[in-house]
Amino acid sequence: MNTRRWLITAAICISVFAALGLTKALQIRAAIAYGNSFPEPSETVEAVYAESHSSQQKVSTIGELVMPQTLALHTESEGRIVAVNFSSGAIVEQGQILIQLDIAEEVARLKAAKASAKLAKLDVERISKLRTNKTVSEERFDQAKAQHDITLANIGALQAVIDKKTLRAPFRAHTGIHDFELGEYLSANAFVTDLVGINDYIWVDFNLPLVHAQINIGDTVSLNTLGNESEALNAKIIAKHSIMSAESRNLRFRARLPAQARFHHNEVVKVTAAVESARLMARIPTTSILHDGLGDYVYILEAEASGDSYRARRQSVVLGAEEGQFRSIVSGLDKGAYVAANGAFKLRSGLRVFVAQRETKPSPQH
Repeated sequence: MNTRRWLITAAICISVFAALGLTKALQIRAAIAYGNSFPEPSETVEAVYAESHSSQQKVSTIGELVMPQTLALHTESEGRIVAVNFSSGAIVEQGQILIQLDIAEEVARLKAAKASAKLAKLDVERISKLRTNKTVSEERFDQAKAQHDITLANIGALQAVIDKKTLRAPFRAHTGIHDFELGEYLSANAFVTDLVGINDYIWVDFNLPLVHAQINIGDTVSLNTLGNESEALNAKIIAKHSIMSAESRNLRFRARLPAQARFHHNEVVKVTAAVESARLMARIPTTSILHDGLGDYVYILEAEASGDSYRARRQSVVLGAEEGQFRSIVSGLDKGAYVAANGAFKLRSGLRVFVAQRETKPSPQH
């Protein structure tokens, strides 16, 4: 009797569990059918074809403008100023007297020395005539000639002192600002003014790391004044330092630039130099490029059989130079590949993609 009850109870439990399992299976099947009624997840983006682009790697650094002729003019001798013959910031000509110190005493002594030299010369000529008749000794002639040489040396010494007290412009130049006045006393080695020569060219000095030392004399670099990236000027490299800097481990280069009135000595400019030969690369908009812990990548769009949508495929790339809104791709992307642009950040590998704006595939470039 007890066995029969247990069998009936087991049968009832099995029936209940089977009913519950069937009900759950029907619910799951209904949920799957309901889910299948929704469209596959997708995103809409803009896309472009990677262009074939001639590019070369460039490096930028800071350069310094150097005028070929610059000089900080100082006095050699002390003295009182008797003439100031230049204005602050004016153009002076080569040989022009800028500052004249008092030379009244030297001029007077020079006149006396010249008179003595004239007298000594006459004495030499007179004794020379007498020597031919052997009426004077050779020693007397030698003394007269030595005296004449001494007077000439005195003239040269006095003239040197006058020249040191007469400060002249060694070349045509722009002067600096000064506030000298007549009667002012200047000591020896006193600073007078800065002179910046007027030439038809300017030097540009800049440093580059050793890895870019393949830049050679005769290569061209482009220059931009800081804050003005739109206007570039070309300069030709004319010198390459033979010694690397012990502090920075950089090499120093010098380029020659045609003179520009707006430039100043010691002005800082941006120097851009090409460090490799031009080569064909793929080029895409910067909006196509994404970044994560694994590096830089893009999404390539591969057409589906239906022809109305694409599948996103992640592709790692190595980036090249940036030019405005575009970026060169050194490797990882073929020219002509169809790449997601605006909206690429919404994609993941395998996602279905629709293109909102499709570009015409460009013809290959060589």
